[in-house]
Amino acid sequence: MRLFALSAQLSALAVLAAPLAAQVQRLPRKHPVELTFAGGYFQPTGAGGQVGSIALQRRPAWAAAVLFGAYAKGGRWGAEVSAGYTPERVSQGGQGSRRTHLTYGTLRGLVGRSPRKPGVSVMVGAGVSIIHRQYSVTDFDVATTHYGGATSLLIRIPIDDQVGLRLDAQDLISSADFGTGKKLRNDLLLTAGLGISW
Repeated sequence: MRLFALSAQLSALAVLAAPLAAQVQRLPRKHPVELTFAGGYFQPTGAGGQVGSIALQRRPAWAAAVLFGAYAKGGRWGAEVSAGYTPERVSQGGQGSRRTHLTYGTLRGLVGRSPRKPGVSVMVGAGVSIIHRQYSVTDFDVATTHYGGATSLLIRIPIDDQVGLRLDAQDLISSADFGTGKKLRNDLLLTAGLGISW
């Protein structure tokens, strides 16, 4: 009899708690910021260049990145800064290849479904970028810095309340002369990593 009464009380408590649980599920997450460590792939486009009679070609390479985002309470917009590195190989015709050691930074505004909301997050972004090469594409003895734009797409799949799998695509947009005149360049970064929010 007591077991039946206890079961009835637990059932009643579950019925009363269900609306509250549903309400809590709809509330924004409490973690407004997230730090992500990621690695992936660098793909240059508009990659050709020329030094005298030597044709240059920028090649794909690995990339590493750190991203720090802050998200508004409503879960619809945010801002993010990122920094990263890629060796960026440059093929010099039949005369071997060398590395430029490219580092970059971006500052972007984001809109979409942010990590402040439960479930999978998807956000698009746009902003500004700075691209620095320790060794120029055309001259091994000269460093170069270019300023431009940046666009991005992030997909975040939660693992638990604080940790998520981050998939990011960034397009670094700049105007640079690699020996064939100033042209618009798009350098793509595709990375995956773990985001930790708090």
